[in-house]
Amino acid sequence: MKNIFAAVLALIMGLSPVAATEGLLVGTDVAKADITDFYYTVDASTYPPHYQRYRFYVEDGKKWFFHESRQGGGWPQTEEDTVASGTLEISDGIWDAFFACVEGGTVKAREEHLEDGDSGPWTFLYWTGDEGNIQEYSFASYGRRQEFEALCEKLARNHTVTRFFFGRGGYMVPVYHEAVFRDGKWYLMEDGEILRELDDAYAQELSRIVIDYDLEDWDGFRGSDPRVLDGEGFTLQLTFADGRTVYASGENKFPDRYHSASNAIEELFTREEMAHVAGVYKYEKEGFGGDFTITLNADGTYAFYEGALSSYMGSGTWHIYYGAVYMYENKDAGYDLRFTFGLDEGTLTYSASNSDSFPYVKVADGEMFIKQAE
Repeated sequence: MKNIFAAVLALIMGLSPVAATEGLLVGTDVAKADITDFYYTVDASTYPPHYQRYRFYVEDGKKWFFHESRQGGGWPQTEEDTVASGTLEISDGIWDAFFACVEGGTVKAREEHLEDGDSGPWTFLYWTGDEGNIQEYSFASYGRRQEFEALCEKLARNHTVTRFFFGRGGYMVPVYHEAVFRDGKWYLMEDGEILRELDDAYAQELSRIVIDYDLEDWDGFRGSDPRVLDGEGFTLQLTFADGRTVYASGENKFPDRYHSASNAIEELFTREEMAHVAGVYKYEKEGFGGDFTITLNADGTYAFYEGALSSYMGSGTWHIYYGAVYMYENKDAGYDLRFTFGLDEGTLTYSASNSDSFPYVKVADGEMFIKQAE
């Protein structure tokens, strides 16, 4: 009966009966770009029972990894037995690593599996070229399956970071970044105190950095090159939900891919801070015939307007550097100006000695621009 069903299905899809029953080759008959979803599930009636699901999928143009572990309770396992789960947006590099594991495997017509006590794994691959039921997947070899499981375990494990600390210094002013996971939320920390909640998008990206740059593999690194008189040093500390820790440090000697990883970390935390600082700031005094406002945009651009009597609207780019905001006027607008402000929560404090004058309003040193409520 199964062979008859497969033959009919093959005719409907325009495939040969052999292709439906013996399988299509992933990477040859099924292209990487066609894969939309992949499920791997183990459901073991051992003592205690154990359930593990991994999923790689594409949604809204983004690539995702999902993991769920269940343990204890009865069998079959239920959602109440879940001990760990999570969803992580992954990079193209991780998707490539996933595809390398499934490449060479086969997909064929799905079959009805009787409850025979087998724990699996049950594997299914969904793809855009499949208009019917050619989804049951088999790895090319046991080695490929082991590589897949190792990749998933690493992704799931590194997705459970509960504390992230990175500091760097040396020739530069020391910079420290710390984030912790508490009560289901991520928070930025400063001097041991909560600074603010970290948006999910940034938390997801932080998890990707831990994974993409193999920061777990830095554990135990102690590097030093005393021949360098003035260089750079770093400290990395990670804590995972299961209690594992990672500690690494160096002075002018670094782990593999250190510079690209440290730049990615700096870029992430700087971008988050700019998004937090962005907004409309109003001069504490009267402007030139009305309110004098500075608008800092999260994309690093700005605009200022000194009031209704002003014939000039300033524009340019801004960035944050060691607790100060620097604004650089667009020369094409007619002025070659720069402005520096001290940055405190909700205020910009003008630094006259490090700034040019505004075209119409004389702002004194130490005067403030107050962030307006949205």
